[in-house]
Amino acid sequence: MRVDAVVIGAGISGLSCGAFLAKAGRSVVVIERAERPGGYFNSFQYNGYHFDGGIKAVENAGLLLPMMQSLGLEKRVNFMKNRMYAGLEDKLFLMDSDEDISAYFDYLGNLFPDSKTGLGEVLAEMMDLTRVMEVISDMSRPLYKENPILSKLKSAAWFMKNGKRLMELLKKLKYNEVLFREFLQERIKDEELINIIDEPFFYGTPAFFGLAYPTVFRDYYYPEGGISKIPDVLTECITENGGIVKLNTEVVEIKVSNGRAVGVVTSTGQEISAGSIINAADARKLYTKLLPKETVSSDFLTRLARATVSDSVFSIFLGVDSSPEDLDHDVAHVIYVPAAAKPVDYSSPEYFETAGMEISIPCLRDRKLAPEGKTGIILNLNSTQEFSNGWGRKVSREAYESIKEKAADQVMDNFFKLYPSLRDKIEFRLVATPFTMERKTLNSGGSISGWSYHPDETFPFRDFKKMNKSILTPVKSLYQVGQWSFDPAGVPVCLITAKVAADRAQKK
Repeated sequence: MRVDAVVIGAGISGLSCGAFLAKAGRSVVVIERAERPGGYFNSFQYNGYHFDGGIKAVENAGLLLPMMQSLGLEKRVNFMKNRMYAGLEDKLFLMDSDEDISAYFDYLGNLFPDSKTGLGEVLAEMMDLTRVMEVISDMSRPLYKENPILSKLKSAAWFMKNGKRLMELLKKLKYNEVLFREFLQERIKDEELINIIDEPFFYGTPAFFGLAYPTVFRDYYYPEGGISKIPDVLTECITENGGIVKLNTEVVEIKVSNGRAVGVVTSTGQEISAGSIINAADARKLYTKLLPKETVSSDFLTRLARATVSDSVFSIFLGVDSSPEDLDHDVAHVIYVPAAAKPVDYSSPEYFETAGMEISIPCLRDRKLAPEGKTGIILNLNSTQEFSNGWGRKVSREAYESIKEKAADQVMDNFFKLYPSLRDKIEFRLVATPFTMERKTLNSGGSISGWSYHPDETFPFRDFKKMNKSILTPVKSLYQVGQWSFDPAGVPVCLITAKVAADRAQKK
């Protein structure tokens, strides 16, 4: 079988790349190991409840909605605005506007009066970055227009309108080399307050990412029908335009000839020749398992081995015998710090006693996502496979289950501080650890954003100005896209690199 392009992995990056190639008339095969497409854009049903197994809402960032429109899919998905809240102990704060964020910081200032000045400095920097961050949306829109010159920012009209803000934004990129926690420590002396602000973020999060997140909070959307609606529609786009999506199939080898990737071999024994191969899956596996030995240099592999992967998540899925109208809080999405926060130590057996969490309630966005009179709730916490001696990995399965359930009990105790009326109304709970995430996605360590955010431990590009080069690999015609291609990664990186790779493959 011969095609123009093979895409490995049917997450959001692989599917959007495949959709653009198929829409352009190129022959493309997307190969996915799982039984359903989506990767971390997945949903599942249990006892009549709908749960989102990966991300709980998706940021637009001037990319998602323009992408859907460019592919002609905007009418197939009803995107609802996802209102984000910050929670501390028993208080909730909406994050929709500058005024909302200021109210939250005023509350923190009243709790920690000696840190008011430092809080003001952090807030001012957030507000300033919010203003210049708008330019990113203007930069991303040309990515999906037909005139490629716009994607290179050579439009005089665009630059006249946005040039000043672009220059300011480029100055702010210095914060991508500063840890957010260190940024806070330079301005705030109270360690507990630093922990509260830093709690939701991954280890090693750069200051640029942390300072920009209040802006990102305002631009989240949720698709009617659940997160899996997005990959389902992208899969339809590929197949309707002549492409192929192979599920329950794994790429086990990439064929290389004269330094160029020329095809793949699948777990079913099928060989597929291709002009371009786009890896939208784990980069570590790409270089250590799929390519022939000595395809890349030993120095490259040494640097790869030294790099660490990003945090994973610990998730609890709850079926609750209470209607959405009777919940303690009528909010669908909360980033919650339950008590006096401690510095994050993912390996500590006490980590989950005070860890903050993300709370998502799908049926508050779409009532059809839970049985009548019931509510499904998802609790997500940052974690790694290092927790409590590797979750008892070196002992027995029984020890692993015991550690997992004890951690879930601690998380539930904190959850009930915000939702006390639900303590006796839990019908069931399902618990997933970073090992679950690795098994489901094949991402090393169960990573949910590729490589570590810490600049000393990461592997790929971190220079935003060179993001278009982040897809390149040492092997010709082989491209890496998605969360493993650029750091720090997220949905915007997945969408940008997918489109850049699709454009390059089309030209070939």
